[in-house]
Amino acid sequence: MKKIIFTTLLSALFFTNAWSQQDAGFSQYFFNQVFVNPAYAGSKDALVTTLVHRSQWVNMPGAPTTQSFTMHMPIAHTRAGVALQIYNDKTGPLSNTAIQGTYSYYIPMGSYKLAAGLSGALHNMRVNWDEIAIDDKTDQSFLGNSYSWVPDASAGFYLYKDRFYAGLSATHFLQSKLGLANADVNNPAKFYRTYYFTSGVVMKVNDKIDFRPSTLVKAIQASPITIDLNASFIFNQKFFIGAGFRTGKRINIDGLDNQVIGILEYQFNNSFRVGYSYDWYLNRTGKYNSGTHEIMLGFNINLSKTKMSSPIFF
Repeated sequence: MKKIIFTTLLSALFFTNAWSQQDAGFSQYFFNQVFVNPAYAGSKDALVTTLVHRSQWVNMPGAPTTQSFTMHMPIAHTRAGVALQIYNDKTGPLSNTAIQGTYSYYIPMGSYKLAAGLSGALHNMRVNWDEIAIDDKTDQSFLGNSYSWVPDASAGFYLYKDRFYAGLSATHFLQSKLGLANADVNNPAKFYRTYYFTSGVVMKVNDKIDFRPSTLVKAIQASPITIDLNASFIFNQKFFIGAGFRTGKRINIDGLDNQVIGILEYQFNNSFRVGYSYDWYLNRTGKYNSGTHEIMLGFNINLSKTKMSSPIFF
């Protein structure tokens, strides 16, 4: 009976419309904004490379792990930018590996730039049935494809200057079906269109200290809105220390899903930076895991003839 209940829950979580946590939520999103907004591509005068590893709900079996590798840069002598992202996410038996290409174009607006961006992606969705305890091997829920290729697209706008940004974007624009085995054949699992609003500013406190508040708001169909509020102090434009608060609610789970986030970053020089964040869960699930760890590495290559500003704040 326990195995039947377990497989039923997994089926409901991954293969029906209850599957609402379809994307990772990076705590250091301000350095990885191509993931949520294609218009961010090329917004710096550098080839910007970012590698992120995120381990969620540490010490819980089948907990999500995510890796993201992103490169973006402006195209010389144009107003355009391009980006390439490789993304891998695994939750329980379900894995998603994607490759995404992005193009953006900006227009000057006084001291600001307004960019529009489009991206196309291809996801490889896979299910490892060996990780699921199946009592009935003939169960129709588990007899379908164990992998599929899924097309995807995103679009967005990004307004920015040196110490400010605001973005509005929509990911999973095509709302493509996943093409995997589904417990509900009349209502197959798919990517749901997700809307993001992001904004941040860097304010000078004195000659040695800056203050960087930022926010990310995420809205997805059939799921509560998630809000990230973050703030960091920046010392000598090298050492970042900050905290964040994420509020939201999971479907069919009592109580809120609030999290407290701690963030540390260090800019070694104009080219290299490293960051770490830790998410601590305030709900009852926090008793059963060791939180979420996220590590970020960034490397920049200056593409302009002038000295690259240090640091890249976002």
